[in-house]
Amino acid sequence: MQVQQHIWLILLPLSIGSCVEPFEPEIINFESALVVEATITDENKLQEVLLSRTFPLDTTGIYAESGAVVQITDSEGTTFDFTHQGDGRYVSNASFAARNGIGYQLKIITTDGKEYISEEEMAPAPTQIDSLYAERDFKDGDANEGMFIYVDAFDASGENKYYRYEYEETYKIIAPLWNNEEWVIYDNGNLDVNLWDSEILAKDYEDRVCYASDTSRTVIQVASNNLDEELISKFPVRFIDRDNYILSHRYTILVRQYVQSYNAYTYYQMLEKFSSTENPFSQIQTGFFGGNIAAVENRLEKVLGFFEVSSTASKRLFFNYTDFFAGEPLPPYSTRCYYFIVTKPNEQVFYGLAKYFGPNEGQLDIVSQGTPLWVPPACGDCRELGSNVVPEFWVE
Repeated sequence: MQVQQHIWLILLPLSIGSCVEPFEPEIINFESALVVEATITDENKLQEVLLSRTFPLDTTGIYAESGAVVQITDSEGTTFDFTHQGDGRYVSNASFAARNGIGYQLKIITTDGKEYISEEEMAPAPTQIDSLYAERDFKDGDANEGMFIYVDAFDASGENKYYRYEYEETYKIIAPLWNNEEWVIYDNGNLDVNLWDSEILAKDYEDRVCYASDTSRTVIQVASNNLDEELISKFPVRFIDRDNYILSHRYTILVRQYVQSYNAYTYYQMLEKFSSTENPFSQIQTGFFGGNIAAVENRLEKVLGFFEVSSTASKRLFFNYTDFFAGEPLPPYSTRCYYFIVTKPNEQVFYGLAKYFGPNEGQLDIVSQGTPLWVPPACGDCRELGSNVVPEFWVE
């Protein structure tokens, strides 16, 4: 079954290129529409489909779609059932991988009995990432210096032309004003926390070195048919300004490459153009443009999302700040760090307003030696910014 694609846009002017005349899109009243996020890959795993509802401009949050029947059927007649795991997340009952040359179709029946179906999408052949590497360089002329993360890939078959990238980055955090002692308070029943008992003890936990992770939030795509041969060469998937504290010590990035169809590439391109937030799928939706999914009974019903079938490849890269900025000052820490004194230390500890640093040994010349010094929480405890658990994939 072929599904006709439509585009609904409101409030935002369309100007894709200099040769296209901009137009004012039609203003429409808000209607709740089904939002589908579904990418199945050639990885043998539990595949996922995310279902939610658009919400009006004067509300907040995401309306998860629960209780739906979700199935994926392949061109050989095999059906894969999905079960709702909560928050609109549907997971396949069994692991499976999309196979090259096989077509796949998504079917959804919501609790109100409405049925939705996607176009049949073919699983593409894989393209490997040849190399993932970092270079120190300038962005926008000489305006911003930092680190570029580049990808090289080559499709020997000549079949794959469109690629989408996602990344997950992890970095080491070292608290700059750390001390191995802490101010410990004990509830003695007094209503005033400042009258509780307290003592200074050696720490028995790690709070100097932590790790934090973040993921890509924008659509990152490239079309190799705009280049020579079927080659992706030095494509920048990430730029990090040299003043970004995530570079300060050790950094790693896992880049995942998705081979796309032309329709998928075009859809995500439009999604990025008309997204008002970093995460295109989490924005407030007041207008719509269609993908490859439609309602069976009412073809004019608005459905947002795209059912994508992709082959994937991934690579991980590690590097240290000193590999590229040897002998140069570290980027500024995520928060301003300084020493200060307090008159009610128990209260500071109870409400998490400060971390005990230790006795003054000349750090502050305006107070006497031995006076207890305090620092902002994130400056003395890296757990304010990350986790003290070393990631399984971490390599020093």
